[in-house]
Amino acid sequence: MKIWSVLVAFALAGCTGASSTGITEKPCPTDSTLTYASFGQSFIQDNCLECHAHERPILSTQAQVKANASSILEEAVYTDAMPEKGSMSLAEREMLGEWLSCGAP
Repeated sequence: MKIWSVLVAFALAGCTGASSTGITEKPCPTDSTLTYASFGQSFIQDNCLECHAHERPILSTQAQVKANASSILEEAVYTDAMPEKGSMSLAEREMLGEWLSCGAP
């Protein structure tokens, strides 16, 4: 499955002009404190909902974000395909990756 995810990321990057961020898949850190309330909700609001409140995939709720976590990782953490408008720092992408790898609690 990991190989498939990497292949999808490269395919998406090739189609969209996206570049690798250099961030790789990592397990959830045991000391992670990121939650939907402390991080995810405001992060998604600030970086995703301009488009994804009404365009697929819809990311308006925590459940919708969890259901699309693998796509978000591929397009917004491992590559810079998203967000299409604006930009995120590498540190922001790393935090998003950590939160999603922990199951987006």
